[in-house]
Amino acid sequence: MIKVSATLLIALIIPMLGTGIALADSEWLLMSRHGECVEIASLIRKVPDLGAIRDPDAFIKLMRDKGHQVGVQILPAPSGKVVEIKVPDRDLSLLFVTSEVCRQSGVR
Repeated sequence: MIKVSATLLIALIIPMLGTGIALADSEWLLMSRHGECVEIASLIRKVPDLGAIRDPDAFIKLMRDKGHQVGVQILPAPSGKVVEIKVPDRDLSLLFVTSEVCRQSGVR
């Protein structure tokens, strides 16, 4: 399960005014609990039927299609986008981030 420290979340979270998730021309990644950015494909160990998921919208659809309840919170960052996705019955709490967030944090 990927979790993020409260300090990191405070640094990234600003209430969002818009409603869209997908961001053209941006690569989506996962932010690990230590603030590192990793490929979405790394979820394969927790979600064996992950397939070719490349963005939070596709992951949300996959989980909902499988009958799971999914909590979604869109959290903007100074640059890029951050989407928190929770799937309680799969014990998943994930931060999907665009590549801009990773470049800004200097960890990717």
